[in-house]
Amino acid sequence: MVACLPMQTEPRISAPSVVAISWTAAIAAFPLALILAVLGQGLGALVGGCQWIGASLPLDRQVWALVNQPVLNFASLPTAGGYWLGSVMVPLIVAALVIPLFLRSNSLIVEISVIQLAWGAAVVAVAWLPLLDQADGHLARWLDLHDLPPTLVWLAPVLAAGAGLLPTLRLLELARRRHKDTGRAYRVILVVFHLITPVVVWVGLVSLIRSSVPLEATLAIAAPACAAIVLAWLRYPAPYVRRLERPTVSGVVALVICAAVVMILVWISGRPLPDDASTSILWGQPQAYNNIRPWIDPFLILR
Repeated sequence: MVACLPMQTEPRISAPSVVAISWTAAIAAFPLALILAVLGQGLGALVGGCQWIGASLPLDRQVWALVNQPVLNFASLPTAGGYWLGSVMVPLIVAALVIPLFLRSNSLIVEISVIQLAWGAAVVAVAWLPLLDQADGHLARWLDLHDLPPTLVWLAPVLAAGAGLLPTLRLLELARRRHKDTGRAYRVILVVFHLITPVVVWVGLVSLIRSSVPLEATLAIAAPACAAIVLAWLRYPAPYVRRLERPTVSGVVALVICAAVVMILVWISGRPLPDDASTSILWGQPQAYNNIRPWIDPFLILR
């Protein structure tokens, strides 16, 4: 009996309370993926010699780290590689490494949140964003500037599908702590509830804002979603061995606060405006050579 106690410390991963926690974590993780993309582009721009002055985080468009460029033709220079590819590479690194390298916690809430962080980075920043706006998307523009086939942009959802297997596998490992005999149907339903449902809600929300479904981006985000379902159908992983604490009220409150802060930040930095415009925030003065798009309405927060 004593040996079984660690397996009974937390509720089943399929319990409604745990699913609600998972969805709350997804509410934070999906818009956080936009921030990771902007962070990647901003860091890449800094390496290339730009001055990072702001950010635009619309849900229905490509996100942008707003920068003052050192020269007019900066975008076509070799030093601009990080500027164009950072928005994919940084989220991809997070999606691939946050689970294996994350300092393990005894909290079920933290484990679920890390799963959603990795999943959100993969599906939103790596799969979805590069196909959301191929006319002015970061990866698409980089391919065009280097005379590479535009179809290579579809490598992004392929990479996302691979990275998305890691949070899927961890979710299935957590499921086997309290449910040793997880059949195929149970595993697929579990993945649908925890991982696929937030994806469907995200696509629906963006489609509502755009007043149309972004077909290419939807096909792209379907790649990691389908890969997760296939893995759940085929794989029967060993149970996660670390003892986990039951969710606490303070932990849930902290998660809700984090989700609210992320949503407010993204809303302030990218809410839709009339005439097909979006907001952005600036903490630096734009100069002559900047990358502020015509549809971006910048708001200077530091004067």
